[in-house]
Amino acid sequence: IFVLQIESLDKSLEDLLTRVDEFVGMLDMIRSDSSQVVNESIPQIYTKATEMREIYRKIDKLEAFVKMIGSSVAGLEERVVKAETDLGAFPSTFKKILHTISIPSFLTKSSSSRQQQTLYEPPVLFKTEDYFPCLNEAPY
Repeated sequence: IFVLQIESLDKSLEDLLTRVDEFVGMLDMIRSDSSQVVNESIPQIYTKATEMREIYRKIDKLEAFVKMIGSSVAGLEERVVKAETDLGAFPSTFKKILHTISIPSFLTKSSSSRQQQTLYEPPVLFKTEDYFPCLNEAPY
């Protein structure tokens, strides 16, 4: 009986040593993975984060540029609507027909005074080349 207990204890100790070896192997693997993360992955993540900050700055600049273009387009749309209401939005064929018809003098005076009131002032437009200097260069 005593021999059986010793064999059983010996087998349990061998099993326990095997488990301890596996545990130590897992600890070594975790240590090497941790050192790899600290030495390699974190610097790579930091580099990518720095690159992303630059991309975010470019996105912010692009958003501001799009807003500026949007306000410029909105201003031009307002001017077009105002010009259409002031001058009328007739197709060119109707305008030609109306010009060939003789107009009484009292109508021509009012239209000439109307034209003097609405002098055309060209809008101040942006130049794309001011914002994208690479467009000034030849493509090839």
